[in-house]
Amino acid sequence: MSPGRGRFIAFEGGEGAGKSTQARLLAEALQARGLTVITTREPGGTPGAEAIRALLLAPPGEAGWTPEAEALLFAAARADHVAHLIRPALARGQWVVCDRFVDSSRAYQGGAGGLGDAAITALHAFGSNGLRPDRVILLE
Repeated sequence: MSPGRGRFIAFEGGEGAGKSTQARLLAEALQARGLTVITTREPGGTPGAEAIRALLLAPPGEAGWTPEAEALLFAAARADHVAHLIRPALARGQWVVCDRFVDSSRAYQGGAGGLGDAAITALHAFGSNGLRPDRVILLE
């Protein structure tokens, strides 16, 4: 790819919808066209975000995380992911294909968790400077 900003594509959808498979297939197709592609996931993708992922997958105690704490942890993982992997890759002209991004938090913590969309988008605006993918692909 010529120098300049890369492109950011996120796959969203429920569990088992095929996000990981489709992300991999898209990355392979883009690489076959000569593009440099990074595949990643949320939560995770960087050492800091993976450490937070481990906390999310194994919450302490029987009660687990409160919806607010869970939303903050997801936002923290995303902030690290954006700062240390996604934005630098885009600045190098690379394409980033991500399995989940902020829309998952909007659905799970904002909707299902009852925190509301405004709270999740405010966390994203603060933690990740509101970065949005160039394209979101929703799989059902």
